[in-house]
Amino acid sequence: CCRLLSIPVFLLYKILFAWIPWQLNLKWRWSFFVDCCRLLSILALLLCSIFSNWYSFSALICTLASLYLLDRSKYDKKRDADPFPDPQPYKQLKRIRDEEKIPAAVKETFVNQIVDFTLYDAENCQTKRNFEPIQMNTHCTFAKKAVLWGARDYDTSLSIEQNVERSIPALIKFLAIGEHLHLDGFVFELPGEEFGQDVHKFGQGVRRILKCISDHDPAGYHCMNKSYLNKIGWTFEFSEIPIFVTTFAPCYPSNHSRFAFGTKNAFVLLQPMYSFVIHDIGKDTPLTNWDNPTTIRDKIRVAYKENGRLYHIRQVVVYPTAHDIVKPLKDSGLTLVEWWKSEEPPKDGDKGTSVENY
Repeated sequence: CCRLLSIPVFLLYKILFAWIPWQLNLKWRWSFFVDCCRLLSILALLLCSIFSNWYSFSALICTLASLYLLDRSKYDKKRDADPFPDPQPYKQLKRIRDEEKIPAAVKETFVNQIVDFTLYDAENCQTKRNFEPIQMNTHCTFAKKAVLWGARDYDTSLSIEQNVERSIPALIKFLAIGEHLHLDGFVFELPGEEFGQDVHKFGQGVRRILKCISDHDPAGYHCMNKSYLNKIGWTFEFSEIPIFVTTFAPCYPSNHSRFAFGTKNAFVLLQPMYSFVIHDIGKDTPLTNWDNPTTIRDKIRVAYKENGRLYHIRQVVVYPTAHDIVKPLKDSGLTLVEWWKSEEPPKDGDKGTSVENY
């Protein structure tokens, strides 16, 4: 009986796996062969079960073995290692027209590859190292421990705008993760020989940096295009995050709050407003407790005064923030540098424009 059963099994195997072309579905052929072997084993068991001998026992063993050895699921797990793969594996795939249906692993792979290609080490770049003398010597109480990122090293063969564009991806990432990692500031650098010797040229360099950043705002707000830029209610904003802008340049004297502490180049520091909340600097106020400072804001003001770099403190808390981005050489509160205007500097040096005009 077993010999007779082996003949159809052998012929079935040869037909399915040797004589039928390989272009046909290998999984279907194997499934059909498995089902036939099981059926023949069951028939053998039925024929031999009327006798209690070795033939019936062998048929039972073959039937049980077919249930385990010829398991479809085991074969399905090995399909990836098929030495004869389907020559058209993508034929049955349907086109995905919605990007949201793309697997998350695929998205993560190409996003990480793009990020690695466009970004650089903003935490250990030359711009940040050049800014360290200012960071380590300024009188802000949390400046020394502040976590800063820097723009790409300034390339003098490129324009200001081209240099800024090279750092936009890093700035976007900085603002996206900054609040979670407690990042405090992003620094841009300007060559001192061209923009650090005159406050008005420095102001024009600052304008070009901020304008270029604003033009690439992923939120589409473009704050530098607003008609009220020099009025109350305007603030610099990028990626829907309000930013406090501070500038430093070699043209400022040693008794100035924007003194550059011997650095050769000028700098624009972007500080997200959430950084001040994290450091609990407190609300802005014209009042200062000079004798017994308790708040961080009071301590900062007292530190600047004690080191001979007292800056002008307004008597109101609502004022045009643009007026303080680039300060005049004499920080008396009577004049300002109109850095937001694209024009030639005044001929009379640092006289600037009277605040009364605003």
